[in-house]
Amino acid sequence: MHPRAQKDVLGSVGAPMPGVVLDVKVKVGDHIERQQPLVVLSAMKMEMVVQSPVDGVVKNVAVERGMRLEGGDLLVDIE
Repeated sequence: MHPRAQKDVLGSVGAPMPGVVLDVKVKVGDHIERQQPLVVLSAMKMEMVVQSPVDGVVKNVAVERGMRLEGGDLLVDIE
């Protein structure tokens, strides 16, 4: 079972809907800015770019290309 994003933690970024990971744009240790692309998902035959809600450093990347996710599954943790 895939870990879930923590709704009360702003840097815990979850999948907005079920889908498949097409691309991961960041890696652990990357310094990122608010609204920077993190992950590209394919959901209902559409591509969706998940952006960072905060500035920070990537602490954990919980997905890789080809993974199937449910809504709310953890994508990235940002400090």
